Amino acid sequence: MSKQSTTPNSGPHARAEGYTLSVLLVMLVALGVFMQRAHLWAPTQINREREAELIYRGEHLARGIASYRQKTGRYPTSLGEVAALRPRVIREVYRDPMTESGQWAYIYAVPTAPSGNNEGLPIVGVRSTSSKDSIKRYQYKSLHSDWEFSALNPLLGGPQPNQAAPRGSTTSQSTQQNNSGDGSSSGTK
Repeated sequence: MSKQSTTPNSGPHARAEGYTLSVLLVMLVALGVFMQRAHLWAPTQINREREAELIYRGEHLARGIASYRQKTGRYPTSLGEVAALRPRVIREVYRDPMTESGQWAYIYAVPTAPSGNNEGLPIVGVRSTSSKDSIKRYQYKSLHSDWEFSALNPLLGGPQPNQAAPRGSTTSQSTQQNNSGDGSSSGTK
């Protein structure tokens, strides 16, 4: 009679277990490489999304400041004034997404005082207080604190100094009504 080997690592089942173990080992190595790359990629992607949110929020506030000026004839002295205007010109006073505090640095319509007291000065825009380098470039600038969102920016639709009133505004309509009134009286004479 022949003796059969009774060792636990022999036979067809042992080969299947070895194959499963090697596949599992390859999958774990691949997962480790993927996690390492994801660990490096995730912060970059998060910063890209925060920068896109910074641009959205900053431009929204700048448009709101421009609308506030068009409705009231002056620039606000705080973002709270813009938020309080009815009908609303901004959804809310957004926080700066690049900083923990969420505070914006204001851009003023007049030069700030040498003493540093800016209280009561008219605000024309905002910028981030983060001094970190950006991934994106915004208006050819690569520092978050250099990204200015101003109501004076023509790309945001803000009024420019010495700019004529747009056609169809209340000023040009009242002028047209006065001219048409003069013309109708001269035609009846």
